[in-house]
Amino acid sequence: MPTAARLNDKGTQHDGYCETVIIAGSPTVFIDGLPAARTGDPLTPHAKPEHPPHPRKIAGGSATVFIDGLPAARTGDAVDCGGVVIGSGTVNIG
Repeated sequence: MPTAARLNDKGTQHDGYCETVIIAGSPTVFIDGLPAARTGDPLTPHAKPEHPPHPRKIAGGSATVFIDGLPAARTGDAVDCGGVVIGSGTVNIG
């Protein structure tokens, strides 16, 4: 079972762009004391030489666990521009 994602967890690098962190999460659900991440929550924009920064958001999520009406984000879920989410090492979520 994958681990849950939270505020400040990472989105991996892709195509030469660096990894970035999740910058928003649930106002009502906390995992390890941090807001739980959900589908649609943003990550820090990223750039690489000769390419402007572009925004990122969590694109994948659980089909069975919802937080504030949105799918819970987990390790391995897709980020819209490439890469995947890397979540908490302590909490598993379906």
